Amino acid sequence: MTINSKQTIEALKFMKALYQDTETPEVFTWTPPSNNQAMLAGRVSFVMNAISITRQSEREHLPIDSKIMISPALKGPVRRVAAEHVMNCYVIWEFAENKESAQQFLIDYMDHFHDGFVAGQFYNFPCFPTTVPNLQKEIANDPRANPPDKYKVLGNVLEWATNIGYPGYATAAIDEAFKTWVIPTMFAKVARGDEAPENAAKAAEEEYKRIFARWK
Repeated sequence: MTINSKQTIEALKFMKALYQDTETPEVFTWTPPSNNQAMLAGRVSFVMNAISITRQSEREHLPIDSKIMISPALKGPVRRVAAEHVMNCYVIWEFAENKESAQQFLIDYMDHFHDGFVAGQFYNFPCFPTTVPNLQKEIANDPRANPPDKYKVLGNVLEWATNIGYPGYATAAIDEAFKTWVIPTMFAKVARGDEAPENAAKAAEEEYKRIFARWK
């Protein structure tokens, strides 16, 4: 485990200062649509979110649309990296009644992924780059966007986007830790002043160890 480290403690101290200087208590009651609602209302200046915010502003022709821009993940001391918002994994159950047709469906879906990429308004990037060979060109000129090159910045997104659990794998243990908010809870306790950074990091480490022990 590396979560209980000097770097984590420094990150916790930074987050506490960031909260005290720039945020309000409502961040502790954030819900899935809160990012969109706050940004589209002009109440916040930066959120880490999928492109649902800009797509909504485009659909509704909101005045603020031209003022909302997209940036790559922010660069830290070592590199620029961010976890995927959602990652898809397709499987065919052993008990499926029509395995051959299910397999053919997935093959056809991958073969026509470009159509889905366009219809989905660039939400889902291809796991096989050759299925959308002109991706950078297409996202650099989107008639729905204001300005049309708003999504150009995502042209190299696969270079700095990674999986939950990085630098390890997205395992069942990682999934449980993610869904039980181990990391956000650690940061929230320090930001609110409920816990010292050192104690919060230690508690998070112990929780990770407990979760991973269950999945061995």
